[in-house]
Amino acid sequence: MLNKSLAVEEKIEILISLCKKNLLKEALSKVKIFADQHPNNASIHNIYGIIHSNLENYKESIVFFLKSIKLDPNNAKPYNNLASAFNNLGQFKEAILNYNKALKLNPNFTEAQFNLAKTLNDVECFDDAITGYCKTIDLDPNFENAYNNLIKILTFYVPKKNNTNACLLSNKLLQNVIFNYDSNSKISDRDIKNFFRTSNDILLKNKNIDSLKYIETQIYRRNTENKNCDRHFEVFNTFNIIPKFCFKCFKVLIEPNNVVDLIKLYFVFDNLNLKNDNTRKCMIELRPNVEGRYKCLVYCSDLNEAETISKKLKILIDDSINNNIVADIKRGCSEFGMSFPQYKDYKSNSMKYDESWKEKEELIDNKFPNLLKNKINKETISGITLNDILVIRNWICFAKLIDDNTYKMISEDSFISTFIEKRIPRR
Repeated sequence: MLNKSLAVEEKIEILISLCKKNLLKEALSKVKIFADQHPNNASIHNIYGIIHSNLENYKESIVFFLKSIKLDPNNAKPYNNLASAFNNLGQFKEAILNYNKALKLNPNFTEAQFNLAKTLNDVECFDDAITGYCKTIDLDPNFENAYNNLIKILTFYVPKKNNTNACLLSNKLLQNVIFNYDSNSKISDRDIKNFFRTSNDILLKNKNIDSLKYIETQIYRRNTENKNCDRHFEVFNTFNIIPKFCFKCFKVLIEPNNVVDLIKLYFVFDNLNLKNDNTRKCMIELRPNVEGRYKCLVYCSDLNEAETISKKLKILIDDSINNNIVADIKRGCSEFGMSFPQYKDYKSNSMKYDESWKEKEELIDNKFPNLLKNKINKETISGITLNDILVIRNWICFAKLIDDNTYKMISEDSFISTFIEKRIPRR
C-alpha cells in the first residue's frame, strides 16, 4: 500500500527514479495511484504521459500531456512532450505546432529547439531544420546530437540560406577540396596522405568541430531508393523473423585489407558509375560477433544485378588499388544470417519466406505507422563533405586500436573516440 502521506514532490521523485531505471511497468502502476490521489497536479500527469511514451503507447500519452497542459498552460515541458508523441505517430504538423508553443513559452528550451529541428528535417524543410540545429548549438555549444544531425543534412543538401555556423563553413571549404581520381591508374598512398592533411587542416581551425565526438563510422553514397531498413529491423528485433522484402536483398561485399585501402575504396565508390546508381557504403565493423574489420557494400535488388556489379568492381579495384581485394556477394544483413544460417546460403535458395510471418509484420506496421512510410532517400552529394572527414578520422582511430599500423601512412595524429573504444570487437 502506497503511503498517502508522502509529499507530492517525493512521489514525483519516485516516478522519475523508476523511469531512469527503465522500470516502466512499476512506474505505470504507481503513477495511476498518484494521479488518483492528486488529480489536479500537472507534473504527475506529465510524467504519466512520459511513461506511456517510453512504453511506446503514444496515443495514450497524448491524453495525459493534454491534461497536464490544461492544469498548467504556462509550462513548456508538456508541450514538448506532446509534440514528441505526435512526431512518433507521424503527425508532423501537430508536432511542429506544439514544439513552437513550447519555444514561445521558453525560447531557451534547448531540447524543444532540437526536437523541432529534427521534425522539420523529417518533413524535408531542410533550410529551417539547419537553422534549428544552429540555434540549438548557439543555446548549447556542447549539444553533440545537434552537430551530428546538422552534419548529416550536409551530406545530401546544399543550404540556401547564409549561416556562420562552423559546420556549414567547414563543409563548404571541404567541398572545394579536389581529389584527382582516375579509374585507370593506381591511387597512391601519397595522394591519400595529402588529401587527408588538406581536409583535416580545415577541421583543425575550429575547436568545436575538431573535438566533436562524432559517432558515425559509415560513409554512404545513396540513391533515392529507400529500402526501409529501420522497419525491417524492427520486425526482426521484435519477433526474430526475416521480413519478406529482405529475401530479395543482395549486396556486393568488399573487405579491404587495411584502412588505407578502405579510404581508397571510398574514392572508388564516390566516383562509381552504375546503371541504377546503387546505394553503397564504406565502413568499419563494430557489431559484436560479426566477422570482418573493414567493409564496403553495394546494395542490389536481385542476384543478377549483384553478380554484374561484382565483376565490374573487381576490375576497378584491380586497376585502382590492388588485385588482393575480393568482391563477393551476400544476401541481406549479417544479423539475419546469424539467426538463420540457411538464409546466408542464397545459392542453394533452401530457405523460403514463411508466410505465417506476414501477420507479425502487419503487427509492427500497425504499431509503428511512421516506419511503414517508405520515404524517398535524398541522393548523397558527391565529393568530400564534413561527414566524410570526421568518419575517416574515426576509421584511423579504429585502425590504431586494432594495430593496423598502415594508418601512419595517412596521419601520425592520434585521433580519439571513446565511442569506438567501447564498441571495438575483441577478436
